[in-house]
Parts: sequence; structure tokens; C-alpha cells
Amino acid sequence: MARFETAHLTESYRRHCEDRIAVIASEERTIIVVADGAGGVGNGDLAAETVIREVKSDQRDIKTAEGWEAELRQIDCRIGMGESTAVVADLRFDSIIGASVGDSHAWIIHEGELVDLTVNQNRKPLLGSGDARPIAFSFGPLTGTLIVATDGFCNYVKRDQLTRLIAEANLVEIPRRCVEMVRLPSGDLWDDIGVVACRALRPRRPRKQYTI
Repeated sequence: MARFETAHLTESYRRHCEDRIAVIASEERTIIVVADGAGGVGNGDLAAETVIREVKSDQRDIKTAEGWEAELRQIDCRIGMGESTAVVADLRFDSIIGASVGDSHAWIIHEGELVDLTVNQNRKPLLGSGDARPIAFSFGPLTGTLIVATDGFCNYVKRDQLTRLIAEANLVEIPRRCVEMVRLPSGDLWDDIGVVACRALRPRRPRKQYTI
């Protein structure tokens, strides 16, 4: 059984969504991937799909944050069309490792505080440019809630509202409520949105045994 529970959602502000997300779960680890295809250069959806496909293909062999950084560098050269951001968060029992490039983010919210795992990432160039410079990150075990999301959410959300939401919401509610938090009064969105929320599962208590 996986050690983490997740909930995720993508929503488009037009007919066609260029954001992609994936959750790869096993007993040992859970890998969250978020990719935001750049709309201004064309074929952003294809670039984002390539990020997801390549991470799924290679993830078993990657053991370190530096390995994820190298993986994103390789993906930069494998994308045939379009450009994309990427965040990979690889959650283990005792740590979070990963890498990112672009303006999608990975945030941990715990007891009203927000820690940006992707604070040092390079916004440009993006994957697919041939010159992307992904940055690795590492952190201790997950306490609180991990949010991995594209810029359609991260650029417009008010962080104090997000921390209040995390404190009160069930995990399954979080992605939908995140989308509604940045929706315009007209009902439209600023941009495509991809959101993944993740929490560590609480260990089950052993059943008591009684002798009759």
C-alpha cells in the first residue's frame, strides 16, 4: 500500500488544456509530476505529454535529487515540439526529492506556514528549448500538505487564503477548492490549472487481540 494519499485536478480556461499531471504510486514511493505546456510557442500540450511519458518511463532508475535534475536535462533534449515547465516531487518515507524548471511550483503547507521547495528554480528557458537549467531540491519527510501546481493557480492565489484552506479542508476537496479560489467573477480562469494535493497516510493502529 502506498504511504501517501493524493487528489488532483486539471481545468482549462479555453477548450484545450495544456497542463498535464501524473501520480505514480507504489509501496515505497509516490512520484508527482506536473507539466505546463507553453501556449505561446505552440505544441505546448505535446511537450507536457512528453515530460509525463519520459518520467514514467525512467522513474524506477532515479534515486537522488541530482538524478531528477539530470532526468529533466535529458527530457529537455527529447522534446521534439513545444516547450513546457516541469516539477517532479518524489516522496519517500523519510524525504522528498525532485527537480523543477519553469514557473510551476511545489509548496508544503503546515501549521499556517508555506515552504516553497521550488524557490530556487529557473523560470526560463523551459524544457524543449534545448537550454533548460533544471534545479534539484530535497527536503525531509512530508508533514502537512504538499501542493504541486501550475502557474494558473500559483500566480493568482493568495497564500493566506491557501493556508486557511489547507487547515480546514479534506484532501479530496482541495484541488477543486483551489480552482475556485482563483476563478474570476465572470466564471472564467486566468489560465489552465493543474493541481495535485498530497498528504502522508497515518499508520494504522494494530488491532487489539483478546484472549478468551
